Amino acid sequence: MEDYIKILYNISYKHSYNKQEILFYEGETPKKLFVLLEGIVRLYKNTENNQETTIHQISHTSFIAEMPTFLNIPYPASAVCVEKCEVLEVSINTFKKLCQEDSNFCLSFIASLCNKIKILENHISQNSKTIEEKLKDFFLQNQELLITLTQKQIAKSLNISPESLSRVLKNLKEKNLIKTQSGKIIFVDTKFYKQPTISM
Repeated sequence: MEDYIKILYNISYKHSYNKQEILFYEGETPKKLFVLLEGIVRLYKNTENNQETTIHQISHTSFIAEMPTFLNIPYPASAVCVEKCEVLEVSINTFKKLCQEDSNFCLSFIASLCNKIKILENHISQNSKTIEEKLKDFFLQNQELLITLTQKQIAKSLNISPESLSRVLKNLKEKNLIKTQSGKIIFVDTKFYKQPTISM
């Protein structure tokens, strides 16, 4: 992906988005392809009770919602910037032309699509896991980002209530398996990943 950023720069324009700014809403028709250069973007859906359910958090460098963009179908979820983001915006026709002309770039794009399918499969499997099991997966997948995330953001990412997360984190702190500071998790003991989980 990194190898093609320079190429994408030449056929797109860069846009800066502020924290909490929306890239697109669920149901909108894609008009361009987004490539995240810096920051974090959260994909979410709204339930019937107007509650947000997080689908996935994307960190740089990555395509955003490339499947609906390529297929020209409405976005299945909304996208919001978790922090300040730098995004490349590419014309859909220009992007498709690049895929036709550069087979290696096309393969890179296909690999990105496959990765998103794996993320969807993981999201489905998460629904049957306990909070501790979800935390283990989340900590392992977000080790570098963990110190930047608030507990509220983690709860939203895991689609659990802040109160439920707080109870589990309190239990883990009492066991000296994690350390927190200013509402953020700054240390996770490797023993946490090895201990048997307890349903909450």
